Amino acid sequence: MLLLGLLLLFQGTASIQVLEFQKDGVASWWTVAEYPEEVDRTRRMDSLTMCARFKIFFLHSRGTFFQLYDRVENLESQLKGELWLDRVRPVIAHRWKFQLVKNKLRAYRWYHLCFTYNHLTHVYNTFINGELIYEMTYNVGRQIYGDYARLGQSDELYESFSGALSQVNIWDYVLSADTIAEMAACRADPHGNFISWEVEWKLSNVTEYDVPLEYFCQRTTDFIYFWFPKTPKDFGFYICEALGTHLPLPLSMDEVNFWFNLSAQTWPDEPVLCRDDFWASIIDIRDEGTWVTHYDNALAPAPAWKDGEPNGVFYENCVKVEPFGLADIDCLTNLRCAICEFPELQIFSFLGTCELELRNVHLIAYQEEMGGLIFRGYGEYQIHKEEEEWLWTNVVKNQTLARLDANAPMGMPMGRRVWHLEAKVCNQLRGTRTLVLTPCSSDSYTCDDAACIPLEHRCDLKYDCLDRSDEADCEIVSKPEDYKKDLPPRLSSEKDAASLPVMLRISIESATIYTTQMTMQLSYEMEMTWFDNRLMYRNLKTNDTLNQVPFASMMDLWSPTIGFINTEGHQHTAVDVETSLHLQRLKPPARRDSGAPGEVDLFPGEENPLIISRKYSTTFVCDFNLVLYPFDVQHCDMHLRMLSASKNYLMFDGLTTTASYHGSELLLEYQLEQPHLLYDNIGEYDEMRVRIPLQRRSGYAILNIYTPSLILLLISYVSLFFRPHIFEVRVMTTLTSLLVMATLFTQVSASLPKTSYFKMVDIWLIFCIVVSFFIIIFHAVIDNSLGDAIPGVATAPTSFLPAPTKVLPFSPDDKPPASAYPKGFGRISNITKAIIIASRSSVFVLCVLFNLIYWSYIFG
Repeated sequence: MLLLGLLLLFQGTASIQVLEFQKDGVASWWTVAEYPEEVDRTRRMDSLTMCARFKIFFLHSRGTFFQLYDRVENLESQLKGELWLDRVRPVIAHRWKFQLVKNKLRAYRWYHLCFTYNHLTHVYNTFINGELIYEMTYNVGRQIYGDYARLGQSDELYESFSGALSQVNIWDYVLSADTIAEMAACRADPHGNFISWEVEWKLSNVTEYDVPLEYFCQRTTDFIYFWFPKTPKDFGFYICEALGTHLPLPLSMDEVNFWFNLSAQTWPDEPVLCRDDFWASIIDIRDEGTWVTHYDNALAPAPAWKDGEPNGVFYENCVKVEPFGLADIDCLTNLRCAICEFPELQIFSFLGTCELELRNVHLIAYQEEMGGLIFRGYGEYQIHKEEEEWLWTNVVKNQTLARLDANAPMGMPMGRRVWHLEAKVCNQLRGTRTLVLTPCSSDSYTCDDAACIPLEHRCDLKYDCLDRSDEADCEIVSKPEDYKKDLPPRLSSEKDAASLPVMLRISIESATIYTTQMTMQLSYEMEMTWFDNRLMYRNLKTNDTLNQVPFASMMDLWSPTIGFINTEGHQHTAVDVETSLHLQRLKPPARRDSGAPGEVDLFPGEENPLIISRKYSTTFVCDFNLVLYPFDVQHCDMHLRMLSASKNYLMFDGLTTTASYHGSELLLEYQLEQPHLLYDNIGEYDEMRVRIPLQRRSGYAILNIYTPSLILLLISYVSLFFRPHIFEVRVMTTLTSLLVMATLFTQVSASLPKTSYFKMVDIWLIFCIVVSFFIIIFHAVIDNSLGDAIPGVATAPTSFLPAPTKVLPFSPDDKPPASAYPKGFGRISNITKAIIIASRSSVFVLCVLFNLIYWSYIFG
């Protein structure tokens, strides 16, 4: 009807011949159109343009719509045009180069296709409907020629063409993009100078008719409708969603009138009509009075309610469309028509059959009677109903492949269903098999009820399908049957493959240093990353946190074991309930699993890594050198060794391994710096050290050791300036300082590790003690030099002795004479003076020299 109407519309305009091949889809050698005369094989083409209009009915292994053959040299592929659903291919002088299409080709739709090749620039261009969709550079390096041209056939029967052809033309030069666009838009009809569509092709089993040029570009805006009479609510809500659309929701009375007029016009002779009422797509089951669309619970726009409606309160939660508007009704007891609207014929995919060719996967839904459905494939397959049973058949071979399980939900094939195979399909044997008939696009996921959600929402830890099937069967790791957990993966299957690198990321959260025990306690997270080329992953998300591997699967996978060498006991990494394993998506999917009953993208394990992480709290033994304590700079290592296999199989990845510290840099005794990595592969197993630099904070020692000891040393030294005759005071002062410094030395020694060598703080305190001891010696020598008047022993000169004491009468008015005071009590001999000066100077010089040497050594 549509074709006849268009022909009448364009009557009187220039007509174009259309040829139809194998309309029943049965491959036949005898369906062909041949060029009416022999092609001049001496005419050679270097560059070319090949254009054609085509419409696909069915696809065998491919559709060859044109072939240029040179029978003299038996060259069958001098020039060919070949079609698939997702690619096209020009064969030029036996050079085969695929050209990918952006959007898959659909059956029963006209396309304009042009191939161009420029022998000067070696550029291939492919145009579909006037748009450049693919460009590549390749040097054919040969001329194109032949003596026989035909349409619709190739050298293999199942490469023949099933569809309609028109305007097949070939030029021996490259047409401009503007010219090709004009042709695609039906504004020009140039004819080829090498092969022309104007000639009278010799036809065999080919149907021909003429149409105006504008016919090919006519785009009808008519919608397609499927009708299902008197259905319960569940089936009505299911059927349109399973077909890839929604139930109607009229928002005005004009829309209400449209639906009822459409029903009367579509089925004028049908005894059971959908003229009285049919289901609408809104409900208020969850929240009374809040009307939402049933398929996504989104707030619905205000519909065209019938006067007085809605009036059913919580008893009536569904909606029907009546001739005078929408009314709420009871969901459970009513049977209403369901009408589904489509802008064009809906393409379905039949998944799980393991078919690789899209022609055997894609089907188109048709309705030839009210309530009926039939799904016709691009290739030989068809799904239809016979005597209340759904069959999957090969219409070309007249063979039943499978029968739908009798207990299928809703009694319909759309969605995830159990089929009983009766014939071997691909590599699937007879028996029960789960398959999916879905209207969803390739970037969507099909729920069990055939509803579509974005593929990223599959297994994302929340329900998106109304039947909650999107969070079922979320296993993302697929292992081969010969997988062994005890064997580490290799970079390749070759015997002498390089060692598998394991990347570490160590994040240290806190650190505590115990100087007396010479240990370092770390709290850190260790993350190990590696590739396993034995594994295949399913539907990886771009958000890596959603690619979590379940615990049971994690325990069945190989993971590296790393030992902590400088710890007490045999400690190593562990895989337990505290461990997390997830997958990282680095590359796009390699392919789609043709044997899976659903949209399953496969990601090779050799391109996408596994990442296992766990938190640890470990005490590492350090080897501190305390010679410069408390002005020392230390380091402590995390000494790691690969235990899973020798370095011939496993190694640390030095290019990507990292270690970082995220805690406070200032500890009680130390200031931590960022760690750095050292590698050691001298031994049988690969080893690595995470070295953490430690700068001691010496403020505590200066305040509590050096400052008190220095003050005590000064007190001892100041005692040398006391009067020589008060020996007891001088000695007690120095001795007290000495005892306090000895106590301080004992306390400091107790707070540090026992070492066989002297530490700088030991040298300082010993020096202070020794100097105090020397000061006591000096006091004894000084006191001894003062002497004492003993009979028979020579005494010091009289001038150095104290004057005799005289007793005189005293009156208040008299002042005692100056001679009454013990003059000369402070006078000492020259020898004593020399000793005092020598002691003071020697102690001072000794302290200065010591400090110069001491601090130069520390900071030098």
